[in-house]
Amino acid sequence: MTQNFQQLWPETFRYAKERSPFYRELFRGLADVPRLEQIPLVNKQMLSERNLDFLCVPREQVVEIVTTSGTTGKPLLWMLTEPDVQRLALNERLSFECAGLTARDTVLVAVAMDRCFIAGAAYWLGLRELGCAAVRVGAASPMLVLEMIERIAPTAVVAVPSFLRVIAEKARETGFDLRNSSVKKAICIGEPIRERNFALNVSGQAIEAAWGTRLYSTYGVTELANSLCECDANAGGHLHDTQLHVEVVDDNGQAVADGEVGEIVATTFAVEAMPVIRYATGDCAALFREPCACGRMTPRLGPIVGRRNQKLKFKGTSLFPSTLQAVLEQAQDVEAFVIVARAESELSDTIEVLVHGGVSVATLREALQARAKITPEIRHASRAEIEALQMPPQARKRRTFVDLR
Repeated sequence: MTQNFQQLWPETFRYAKERSPFYRELFRGLADVPRLEQIPLVNKQMLSERNLDFLCVPREQVVEIVTTSGTTGKPLLWMLTEPDVQRLALNERLSFECAGLTARDTVLVAVAMDRCFIAGAAYWLGLRELGCAAVRVGAASPMLVLEMIERIAPTAVVAVPSFLRVIAEKARETGFDLRNSSVKKAICIGEPIRERNFALNVSGQAIEAAWGTRLYSTYGVTELANSLCECDANAGGHLHDTQLHVEVVDDNGQAVADGEVGEIVATTFAVEAMPVIRYATGDCAALFREPCACGRMTPRLGPIVGRRNQKLKFKGTSLFPSTLQAVLEQAQDVEAFVIVARAESELSDTIEVLVHGGVSVATLREALQARAKITPEIRHASRAEIEALQMPPQARKRRTFVDLR
């Protein structure tokens, strides 16, 4: 454990035990500060059921209330005090510095600032803390983004990868030359742009080709009020260990070796309103602790390969939907797709792939067998049927995996 951890863990434990109804109950009978691994894991269901029992301050000290995305359930209310907001700004400044941004940069924030999202506000705060000129174009209009690129010559953009691709398509339609624009860096949030081996995935390759920019991947979680951003080495998102401690564990909650994929478990430091201890995020990735080529000594989190509860069991094989998604994204003549999982038995799931486009079922079956070692059911579907599965009512994010188990 680092020196920062040795100092911050006892402070966090005592603070949560004294102030949070949830942790006061969880830690009952513990007089001394236990080892972190002795603390039971806390999951999202617990946060949902006891949401406000995690609050450690009077409501009059709360200055910001956001919600989680609701991708895997009812959105949680998450509250911040003024020092929490300052902590968030510092975290984002440190993350942007990993990507090489400085006060000389002008940055388009093409992320929603409304609908109770934390992301847009967090990135704006971080850029302000860094001293950048921040331009809040939002994520609604690709034409506005192109107009602002032309008018103010920004050097970087922060956006969800799928929106960067929408902007690129609009640029192609209108004859706008993105590759020779002023934008030299794209900070990609919310969706993966890299494979497990750090190579750009299909989405990342498409953005790099269309924009001609350097790409940086980030990983962030609302409940942690924290994000981890890549440096120029593009070898994982750097952890800011004065704010966050990360573990990666197996299905039994035991630590896995560095470089092995497991579930991300996080403990926040220096949070006033709603600290979390050993929070099992449900996201799966690998942790790397060897020094980075950039010279930083902090641990790095590799690309997210999937959600723990989305891991599929298919005829004796375990895999994440992202493995299938990668094959489908790389296949020619696939215009749209969605993967649907259903429970067949305790030992196996059924997997159906719906595709729209000119690709043949036989070609896809062969590609999936070669890469994923499985051959799920595949059928052609209309774009409308796929769209309805990807974006059901009230959805905040488009999905290519639908879990009906």
